[in-house]
Amino acid sequence: MDDNRKTYQRQYRETYKAQAKRVNLTLSKSEYRDFTRAANTDNTKITSFIKELALAGLENRAHIPDELQEELKTLRFAVHNIANNVNQIAHHSNMVKNMTLSDENNLLHYLKQLDEVIRSYTSGTILSNSNNDDN
Repeated sequence: MDDNRKTYQRQYRETYKAQAKRVNLTLSKSEYRDFTRAANTDNTKITSFIKELALAGLENRAHIPDELQEELKTLRFAVHNIANNVNQIAHHSNMVKNMTLSDENNLLHYLKQLDEVIRSYTSGTILSNSNNDDN
């Protein structure tokens, strides 16, 4: 039985080594502390966190913390509700023909302002989170 186990483990290690590569990374104490703090904020292990950051950078995408993703989800929900309300206003306007072109343009202007505010908020929040990780 012991020989079977050793044989199995040897074969498993050989198969694993052929499929995965191990990388060692040296960090200063302050870098390790910063990564540990960020990983704890993200509720992940430091190794998983660094791997996720590396893969995100490799794929040219942002690593967005779970907390921020929840905020963005709430924000998207609010925007969808606003869009639904605008659609109802437009439908009502078409039914009663009471809304002027100026009213429609003002409504579109406010929607553009909302979009700009949302974009600046999300960009600023993402940038401030990455800057906070640098401190």
